Amino acid sequence: MTGEAGIKPEYQGEGVVMTEPTYKYLLPVDVSEWGSGIVLEDGMFLACSERLERKVVSRKSLSSAVAGNEGLFNLCLRGSGVAILESRYPKEELIEITLENDELKIDGSMAVAWSADLQFTVERAGKTLVGSAASGEGLVNVFRGTGKVLMAPVA
Repeated sequence: MTGEAGIKPEYQGEGVVMTEPTYKYLLPVDVSEWGSGIVLEDGMFLACSERLERKVVSRKSLSSAVAGNEGLFNLCLRGSGVAILESRYPKEELIEITLENDELKIDGSMAVAWSADLQFTVERAGKTLVGSAASGEGLVNVFRGTGKVLMAPVA
């Protein structure tokens, strides 16, 4: 449902794990720095420490899935530990935005990860349908609350 493989191998003990080659960038992320968890866009998850809980979460509103063309489900990681994410962009090019009881509107699906505490919806860019059409923006992704959003530099 999330675009991720349903079955993941789990390795225990001491040693080295080699993965297949990737042409993407690997991003180590300390999940405890994301509040109650981090929600990932499809295809970002590569690996994580065993202490992390991996859970499929559904969008809070139908608008965020249907209107935002984002899908109904995402992978959420919770707990204390490190996750390795795959990204089309190096960490230096990703934009991390911290919200403190605030709101962030993003045109397009540039958010690649966000705090599980944030409320995510899809809304019209303007106050009216005519205003949205006149601005040429249409719909925007809206994140509300306290937490972080990780954005790609381009869609």
